Amino acid sequence: MSGRDGWLFAAVCALAALGFFLQIRIAETVPGVGFFLPYALGSVCGIAAMFVFSGERADILLRARWIALGVALALLAALLVFGRRYRGGLYLPGRLNPSELVKLCMVVFAAGTLADGRVTPRRLAELGAGYGAVALAVAAAKDFGLLAQLAATGAAVLFAASWFWGCAAFAGLACGVAFMFMRPTGHLATRLAVWRDPLADASGAGWQTLQGLTAVVSGGWWGVGTKLGDVRNVPIVASDFVYTALAEEWGLVGCAAVLALYGVVFVRGLMASARLARAENAGGALLAAGLVASLAVQVLLNIGGVLNAVPMTGIPLPLLSLGGSSLVVTLVSLGILLGLSRTTEEDDMSLAGDACSSRPRRARRPLPQSRREGKARPVGKIIGGARNDG
Repeated sequence: MSGRDGWLFAAVCALAALGFFLQIRIAETVPGVGFFLPYALGSVCGIAAMFVFSGERADILLRARWIALGVALALLAALLVFGRRYRGGLYLPGRLNPSELVKLCMVVFAAGTLADGRVTPRRLAELGAGYGAVALAVAAAKDFGLLAQLAATGAAVLFAASWFWGCAAFAGLACGVAFMFMRPTGHLATRLAVWRDPLADASGAGWQTLQGLTAVVSGGWWGVGTKLGDVRNVPIVASDFVYTALAEEWGLVGCAAVLALYGVVFVRGLMASARLARAENAGGALLAAGLVASLAVQVLLNIGGVLNAVPMTGIPLPLLSLGGSSLVVTLVSLGILLGLSRTTEEDDMSLAGDACSSRPRRARRPLPQSRREGKARPVGKIIGGARNDG
C-alpha cells in the first residue's frame, strides 16, 4: 500500500467481496460476463484513481471544478432528453444511470470552490449557482432521492469549511424537505404515502416495503442461514432492497458487522480529512470529507428506506447493490479517498520534520567552576548547587 490507509483498503475490499457473493446468492445462477464486468472495470478504475490522485496530484481534481460542473449538467441534460422511465426512475438507453457520476462531480465542484479554505460571498455565490442549476435539472428529472443526497452532501462540505454557513445550509435543506413533504406530487406523493402507512395499500404500493420488513424481522439475531432465506420474495431485492437479503440470512449480527465495515470506511476517511486540514491542505480535506459524506448519505437513505424510517428514495447501497455505474463510480470515489490517505501520511511526516527542525534549542548552562577544573563534588553539594542555580 506504500503509505496508504490499510484499514480503509481492507474495509473496501471486504465490502466489495461481500457484495459480489451476495449478488451471486440472489441470482442463484452462475453469472455471465456482464456480471463480472462492473467489478473488473470498477476495480481497475479505482486502483488507477488511487495512484493518479495521490500526493500533490489530487489538486488536479480541484482545479477542474468547472469541468466537473459542466459534466454533471451535460449528463443531466442527456438524461432529460434521451432518458426513459423505468420503475419510477429515469435511465439512459441501456439502463445507464448517470446520477452516480453526477454525485462525484458535485463533490469535486464543492471542494474545488472552497479549496482555499475561505468562505467568501463570491465563493458562496458560485456554489449556490452551480448547485442551483444542478438542482433544477434533477427536479425536472423528478429524482428527489438524488436531489436530497446532493443537497445533504453539499451542506456537509460547506459545514466542513465553515460551521456557520454549514448550519445555515442544513437549515435550508430542512426547510426544503418540509416543503416537499407538504406539497408532494406524482411518484414522490406515492412514496410518502407508503412511508406513512404501508398497510393502506398492502397489495399494491406498500407490498415491497412490507415484504422487506417481513424479511428483516424473520432474520432475528443470527439469521436463517445462507441460501435458506426467501430473498426472491422481496421485489428489487438485488438493488434497492439488498439489505433485506442480508438481514434475513445473516440476521442482526451480520448487519451489525456490515455497518461496522462502513463505519471503518467513514471514520478512516474523516481521519484522513482531519490530517489534511492540519497539514493546511484545505482542498484535499474538503474533498475527502465530501466523498465520505456522499457515501454516508447513501447508506443512511438506503437502509433507512428499507426499514421505513425514511421514505424510499431508490438510492443504492454502496458496494452491495446491483448496478454497474453505481459500483464503478463508488470504487473510483474510494480510490480517490485512498489516494488522499497517502497524502496525509506524507504531510504528517513533513510536518513532524518541520516541527523538529524549527524547535528552538535551549541554551546550555555553563558548567560550574569545579566541573570545568575536573574536581569532584559531593552529591549533596551538586544537588544544592543545581537548586541554587535554578
